[in-house]
Amino acid sequence: MQPRSGKAIILGGGPAGLTTGLALSRAGWVVEVFEKAPTVGGLARTEVRDGFRFDIGGHRWFTKKDELNYFLVELLGDELLMVDRTSRIFFDGKYVDYPLRLGNVLTRIGPATSVRAAGDFLISIASQKINPKEIASMEDAYVAQFGQTLYELFFRRYSEKVWGRQCSELSGDWVAQRSRGLSLFTAVRDAIKPSDSKVESLVERFMYPRLGYGRISERMAENIAAAGGKVHLGQQAVRVQHDGSEITGVTVSDGSKEHIVNGDAFVSSIPMTELIQILDPSADRSALSAIQTLTYRDLITVNVMLNRQQVTTDTWTYVHDPTVHFARLHEPRNWSRDMVPEGKTSLVLEYFCDVGDGLWQRSDADLCALAVKELVEKLHYITPNEVIGAYASRNRDAYPRYNLGYQGAVETVKNYLRSFRNLSIVGRGGTFRYFNTDHAVETGLLAARGVLGESVNLDDVNSKQEYLEERRVSSRRASPPSVGQEATPREGTKIC
Repeated sequence: MQPRSGKAIILGGGPAGLTTGLALSRAGWVVEVFEKAPTVGGLARTEVRDGFRFDIGGHRWFTKKDELNYFLVELLGDELLMVDRTSRIFFDGKYVDYPLRLGNVLTRIGPATSVRAAGDFLISIASQKINPKEIASMEDAYVAQFGQTLYELFFRRYSEKVWGRQCSELSGDWVAQRSRGLSLFTAVRDAIKPSDSKVESLVERFMYPRLGYGRISERMAENIAAAGGKVHLGQQAVRVQHDGSEITGVTVSDGSKEHIVNGDAFVSSIPMTELIQILDPSADRSALSAIQTLTYRDLITVNVMLNRQQVTTDTWTYVHDPTVHFARLHEPRNWSRDMVPEGKTSLVLEYFCDVGDGLWQRSDADLCALAVKELVEKLHYITPNEVIGAYASRNRDAYPRYNLGYQGAVETVKNYLRSFRNLSIVGRGGTFRYFNTDHAVETGLLAARGVLGESVNLDDVNSKQEYLEERRVSSRRASPPSVGQEATPREGTKIC
């Protein structure tokens, strides 16, 4: 790295932007971060209400790269817990383990459907071996991996609830990284073809901050401030000035007053589509046209506080029932006992939506009433008198939506942004990539190295089309870093 220093302007106070800011502040740069929300963390923030702590959607830390684990351990130290993962699908009033296990699935769907599902699965696997079909859509990818019957039962309804589009209209890119093949056949393959490496699950246990996932961003912001940098909250970028080859300044607003900030390097984690629209002078026609095809899925979480010790033992429950409006829920106390007051628990329900649709237009009070009604009447999780309180949290541009053909539009926009030699784009929104937090942190670190003069390629991050939650490791690989206190065993009875 070249020993130069300067001033860096970071747009967005989520994990990616804060990572860049932290790395540059440690390298002696002056750093200023501008975040439009009142808190850091973005979608990975933790909110506090009446002694309860809520992650927005729930996030777990896992990565295929040990150096990123070391980064987190160095950052948070004894704040970290190890949490056992238990995820299930709520399907037709029954629960199915997730990731799917063939034996568990077949016992839940009945003998006739089981025979059809097993047959479809074997036919699909055989046809992909004999005459591989090009995978274009999400539907293509799921059918190729699981067969038509299991796709219809377990993936189509849930995916369309989450993304608000038919699976035939969505790219298959997302599936290879996010869904695991049936574990029975993975085990058979490994038994038939042994190697000097083994498959290691990254999320049977995962690291999690004791006081919520937002502590990752909060600690980075604290460290930036300790190094002399500034993290400005409630400050939104409204214009990004440039001369055609460099960014020259950013106009930020607190809602009433605007001012211009200047720097030597600029890093953006705000949505790519937003950045293009606030460039001054305006972006070229091809980039402006490309962003019209790029859309994000929005998210409302309803956070319910309960006068009860525990509801489930799940880390996540995926709700496929199309008559239930929310798609996923988690119980924060199952991640850390410190997320709730003593003797209480809470639930976080995720409602995927688009700004302006029926869900988004509901009042907060209506959304809370809907959440309680569905928990009581659909899932039979709680009784109304156990509810202490509830509130809704709205999040725009939460997830990049991979429509068919999105790759060309993204590349057009990136090519335009690459023309600015002192600009880097990082994170999920900034790069229009469905990143986990470790990927966002990695882009932040790489962006900092690029600013410091190293040759880096941020497009390499999370570029392999392989399942994210497993890796093959040599038996000689060094042990991962140890973390602090172990999560205590969970209490209560599973709802089955």
